[in-house]
Amino acid sequence: MKKFFVSLVALLVIFGLTGSYAQEAGKAKIAPKAKETKVEQKETTKADVKQSTATKPKSGKPLKGKVISLSKFVLDGKGIVKKEEAMKEADEGKPIVFLVGEGKKAKVYFVFNEDGSFAGKKLAKFADNNFVGIIGKTKVVNGLNIIIAEMIESMD
Repeated sequence: MKKFFVSLVALLVIFGLTGSYAQEAGKAKIAPKAKETKVEQKETTKADVKQSTATKPKSGKPLKGKVISLSKFVLDGKGIVKKEEAMKEADEGKPIVFLVGEGKKAKVYFVFNEDGSFAGKKLAKFADNNFVGIIGKTKVVNGLNIIIAEMIESMD
């Protein structure tokens, strides 16, 4: 009985030391990553400031395309939605995007307002239109096509 009690106490001490060591090791690993994250955020902020001061929105010829549901586009290859459906999906947080071109040359654009907010709800209002025109600046960010929209209008 004494041996059992001594071995139980020894086992608890070992688990206690192992647990505290694991916590210290976890803290040591987390601390450098937190510093690295802060550095990355500062670099991103500097890059954003450079972009916002260096780029000015384009005015002129609109980009012509269709308003589609990204989730339906992925599932059926078309993505066509009516205005009511698009408004509902936008309210649910599903992305409403802009499709330019057809076939293999088609490109999907995520549309943002000039203030940086996503323009899915604004696009959803034009879902019934055959063609929509967007005036703004286009760019590619990490492989995604982006439009910073100055104006969205019907081209029917």
